[in-house]
Amino acid sequence: MATAGQASDGQTAGSRRDPVLQALADQVVADPNPNPGAFLLARLGSDDRFGAAGVADRSAGTPMAPDLKFRTGSVTKTFTATVVLQLVAEHRLRLDDTVQSLLPDQVRADNALSGAPITVRQLLNHTSGLYDYIEGLLPHFRRLDQYWPRDQLISIGLAQPRYFPAPGTRFRYSNTNYLLLDLIVERITDRDLRTNLERRIFAPLGLRDTSYPLTQTAIDGAHVHGYADISPLLPNAPDATRFDVTAFSPSEAGASGALVSTAADIARFYRAPLQGRLLPPDMLRRMLTETVPTAGSAPPAVAYGLGVYVYATSCGRAYGHGGSAPGYLTYALNSRDGRGQLVAHTNWNSFAAGIDEAFWAAFQQGYCGRPGPIPSAPDSKD
Repeated sequence: MATAGQASDGQTAGSRRDPVLQALADQVVADPNPNPGAFLLARLGSDDRFGAAGVADRSAGTPMAPDLKFRTGSVTKTFTATVVLQLVAEHRLRLDDTVQSLLPDQVRADNALSGAPITVRQLLNHTSGLYDYIEGLLPHFRRLDQYWPRDQLISIGLAQPRYFPAPGTRFRYSNTNYLLLDLIVERITDRDLRTNLERRIFAPLGLRDTSYPLTQTAIDGAHVHGYADISPLLPNAPDATRFDVTAFSPSEAGASGALVSTAADIARFYRAPLQGRLLPPDMLRRMLTETVPTAGSAPPAVAYGLGVYVYATSCGRAYGHGGSAPGYLTYALNSRDGRGQLVAHTNWNSFAAGIDEAFWAAFQQGYCGRPGPIPSAPDSKD
């Protein structure tokens, strides 16, 4: 039986299969690509269309569908940033407040916070220069479902020298930034990030299929299984290039990427601030326009704001985020007015370096490759 907001065939209620999006999804799962499944859910005004191909679960043969839950990876960062900016709007925090003043107990002579002061803004836009703890996890890895305490991950990030000594001088993506923001939110509100997300975002927007499960490795309800090339971690595992990593602990990502959601919930979340909810207009403007160039990033990303990427597409500037989690790869793109949206997902993600070329091409084409251009309000000047 279909639940509220779903159609009986597993697609989002009111959406219809689109031949252009379907062809793109088919390309992602075509041999020799390793992707078990993929979907693209596009929205233009109130018109929802999708394409889905392959399987969400290789063992059960469950077809991929856009209504299934999945790990969102770094799409989480926009949620975390929204909470931070709400606190700024409430005058409980300032973008120019320093990490050292907000978290004095984290500053030690032998860690990276002992250098030049880093601001909240520089955490949000990845100009802090702090080392990305993800790059230092492998020596600490023991098993897929191990719990990673936030303090341990922050310590890994702060134990290494900064990528560059002067904060604010250039962009360098680092997940350590968002774990520090998590800690700042907790200190200011006296509530953990999960509680803040639930009260400030999930409940007000009715995101019933979205959760922040740090300690739970299983995904509740109908969901996508994630697959990865696990050989760097478990070289002797059977079928190591398409190993089921669904139970990989989300604590490894925390505020930088632990969210579980659906395509419809992600789209609803991004529409909210773009259409006047969650953030005051001035704070939304700052989120989108106080940007830094993403030098070295692959196109279409051209800049990074306060928790959002800016993408240059053939049909105009788009805003959103990509998300990479073990076994899952997601992109969310949105027009400035929130009327044009795309959420694209595939359930294969390599631990090794490299771009999933088929999926990369599909999500870029999918955003603009629908009948008619995506309407967008004129972009504000940076």
